[in-house]
Amino acid sequence: LGGAALGSLHLVDSYAEFAQFVADNRRNLTTGLWLGDGADGSPPTAAWVANLFVTSSLAAQQLLDVLLANTTIVTTWAPFDVPFNPGIGDALNLVIYMGIALACYPAFFGLYPSNERRRLVRALQYSNGVRPLPLWVAYLALDFAIALVASAAVAGLWAALSSVWYHLEYVFVVLVLYGLASTLLAYVVSLFAKTQLSAFAWAAAYQGVMFLGYLIAYVCVITYVKVNRIDSTILVCHFVISAFAPIGSAMRALFISTNLFSAACDGQRISARPTSFLMYGGPITYLVVQCLVLFALLLWFDAGSAGSSLRGLLERTRRAPAGHRDAQPDDDGVDEDMAGELSRVTGSGPHEDGLRVVHLTKAFGKNTAVDNVSFGVRRGEVFALLGPNGAGKSTTISLIRGDVKPSRRGGDVLVEDTSVTRSLAAARTHLGVCPQVDALDQMTVREHLDFYARVRGVADVDHNVAAVLRAVGLEALASRMAHALSGGNKRKLSLGIALMGNPTVVLLDEPSSGLDAAAKRIMWRTLAATVPGRSILLTTHSMEEADALAGRAGILARRMLALGTPDDLRRRFGDALHVHLVSATAPRTSDEDMGRITAWVRQTLPSATLDAKTYHGQMRFSVRASDVVRAAASPEPQRPDGSADVTPVDGAAAPASQGSAIGHLVVLLEEHKARLGVEHYSVTPTTLDQVFLTIVGRHNVREENYEEKKQGAWSRMWNCARS
Repeated sequence: LGGAALGSLHLVDSYAEFAQFVADNRRNLTTGLWLGDGADGSPPTAAWVANLFVTSSLAAQQLLDVLLANTTIVTTWAPFDVPFNPGIGDALNLVIYMGIALACYPAFFGLYPSNERRRLVRALQYSNGVRPLPLWVAYLALDFAIALVASAAVAGLWAALSSVWYHLEYVFVVLVLYGLASTLLAYVVSLFAKTQLSAFAWAAAYQGVMFLGYLIAYVCVITYVKVNRIDSTILVCHFVISAFAPIGSAMRALFISTNLFSAACDGQRISARPTSFLMYGGPITYLVVQCLVLFALLLWFDAGSAGSSLRGLLERTRRAPAGHRDAQPDDDGVDEDMAGELSRVTGSGPHEDGLRVVHLTKAFGKNTAVDNVSFGVRRGEVFALLGPNGAGKSTTISLIRGDVKPSRRGGDVLVEDTSVTRSLAAARTHLGVCPQVDALDQMTVREHLDFYARVRGVADVDHNVAAVLRAVGLEALASRMAHALSGGNKRKLSLGIALMGNPTVVLLDEPSSGLDAAAKRIMWRTLAATVPGRSILLTTHSMEEADALAGRAGILARRMLALGTPDDLRRRFGDALHVHLVSATAPRTSDEDMGRITAWVRQTLPSATLDAKTYHGQMRFSVRASDVVRAAASPEPQRPDGSADVTPVDGAAAPASQGSAIGHLVVLLEEHKARLGVEHYSVTPTTLDQVFLTIVGRHNVREENYEEKKQGAWSRMWNCARS
């Protein structure tokens, strides 16, 4: 150790060398001593690191004084007796633990609203009479009661355990307001979180990170900022962080209540004004403002769908996507019926339509889901909206419900002449919605209907609930939990919710999915009984259901392709009769017998389209109805002997042969079936399924997820080489 000390010793011969060496090595030099030189008159000089330890500078000064005075000086040193106050550590622990608890507990209040939104329960509530303001006030009243009780318990416990607090009554006020503001923050987060867990995690993590940032900022200011600027810098940090999170105001109140870091002091004494803005007044003011702002944001974001209002603001700066017509009709490819429908729903004067969709357009980025769609549903009418998967049916229903907003200048929806885009709450009072997804809560069947009846303001709740239960066939299941119902019974309950309160406009999004054939027909009878006075919009994949219920139908594939009554659509897009013939000798019919039947069909009905193959004495063909009428009116083909090939029929068949093409064809087959050897036959008109396939095929519409992939340059070259 001594060798190491001598090794670091450096000797110089003159005071100039001493001063230069100290200047050059001031970063690494701890002590230097010049003993003086009589030749040049330089006095003894000592150099030391004055800020290394208190004792180092004291000892160096003492040595210098002894050398200069040549007198022994006795010096003693001891630090002031100021021990660490253990109460500061206890107060800091209390603040940290309280901060963690305050950051976490309000996040639990966002769990149920998040789950309710994800399961579309809230969307169903809004579409069936519930309004956002009373809904959130009800939620807030329940959750705020929990926060109020918890705050009172904490304040009462602290008051009973100690009297060191600085005006504990204001801490209670701050904790109550913090609970209110943080609950609203959790509600806002629940509008955007994808899962319940993420809603809790985001709300708690945000408050926790801001709490940690508040503590770090406080400690860094006390450690690194100049003494005369500590108080002002702490206040700046507090007000900035508290503006973005309620946890900052709560931490400030806890610091003041415990006088941690002299937070409750005004100069050298405890503040005599606890309500001043720098004491409890600032946190209380901040929390009140945050409660108002967060509640306003909650109602704004939840007015339609979460974030739709914000996206609407951003879309104003963008150019309208393809498909937007600025509420102007697109005459390209519009047939006479669709042009008449457009003129009817956009015309001035009184309307007989309970529901009108006018130039409705919705685009998601570059994908236009609904393109300039217009139609109306008269009172007392069922309008079926048909289309393949991905055609925009559900998007159209969401636009009518107000869950999704149209694109900018993307048209409007009028429910009983009330605009959905401008007066959503008023328009929803006329709506009853049966959604595609059964959005049911944790309640029984009866409780669901009772809730929606009270929301609708139904006078005799019990009578109406019993009537709806009986109409949808759920009387035996009234006390069962909704989630325990089968899929078909859930659809019945959703239909009952839509009909509760006698809404004038009813939206049915695939109401019979999951029902067996018998239950479907019971539901159809229920719907048929509710049609008078109501405008009912039905979306379905069942053409049988549309044929049974709808007075008119529209084929939708992003835009409206065709519109009219089922019979009119058949006449325009499927004017054909489909015939199935069974030979008397089937299934052992010879080729000669089948050839004779085929020849007769080709001779009698030249325009008929025959199936390519016959199956064991059976054959199928289709023929236009107009050709049947023409063939029936033409002279009968002659036999080789010159006599007419006519088989007598009874008189009852004659009127039928003049009434319709089906009647003409039946008479024709009856007259010739004995000679042709036909035992059985059937004649059916074109079904709505065939009309639908014809229309979507004519417009080259492909179902969702079945689009052809575009070939790259190498793929095209390879295919060309192979061909």
